[in-house]
Amino acid sequence: MERFNDTIRALAQAFSRLDGCSAMAVSGSRTSQINDQASDWDIYVYRKERILPEVRAAIIGPLCDSMSIDASFFEEGDEFSKDGVYYDVMYRDEAFIQDQIERVWVRHQPSLGYSTCFLHNLRTSRFIFDKAALATRISTLDGPYPEALSRAVIDYNRRMTSGDGEATWIRQLDLAVRRGDYVSRNHRLATLMASYFDMLFAYNRVLHPGEKKIMGYCHLLCSRLPEDFDRDIEAIYSTAYDGPVVENVERALAHLYALIDD
Repeated sequence: MERFNDTIRALAQAFSRLDGCSAMAVSGSRTSQINDQASDWDIYVYRKERILPEVRAAIIGPLCDSMSIDASFFEEGDEFSKDGVYYDVMYRDEAFIQDQIERVWVRHQPSLGYSTCFLHNLRTSRFIFDKAALATRISTLDGPYPEALSRAVIDYNRRMTSGDGEATWIRQLDLAVRRGDYVSRNHRLATLMASYFDMLFAYNRVLHPGEKKIMGYCHLLCSRLPEDFDRDIEAIYSTAYDGPVVENVERALAHLYALIDD
């Protein structure tokens, strides 16, 4: 597991001085079991109140070669680089942690494709400072994966991957193929496979690590995989734009459902 470098430590020291800043953690690829030197640093700053962009720029500026402040496409955040290494800093309210745990881990609310990704992000967080004892709240995730959550994720995603409705992913993928609509074909395949992997991780009762290096994570984290797993996935993506992708997806889903229903 990656050690913190001088830039991370200096960033933590500066943010820890802010009254409204509760904690700073590193998560993502650098704290995963599968990482490499091409991985960015994903840094999460937890706060009680918003840290203004100008304050963030004053902290980050002296530590980097280039920066983009308020590059907030998914979560509020900044990006910067130092000596060819890239850093992605995201800012979260303290309540984010409890909200995610309550919604998914306690109330077992699934989503399409990425039901437990935020929980995995929290579970793999390494805190550099933690004035609010946020790690104690996250330690809830050390317990057994809830059976009810596993069922909810599988049932919810299965309804969208099976062929029982006109709006299901497989029906929409088939329609896109027959129309020769490559943009829709790409989109429907991506959403369908996101649900496939969401069900697979839920069946194995492990938190979803996200889409990067997902095949490696399946082999690392899952105690059971569908029949012909690697062959099925290779067949799907080798025919993603040209070939019998629908038939290949249906075969992979049949193998997944056989595992789930066993």
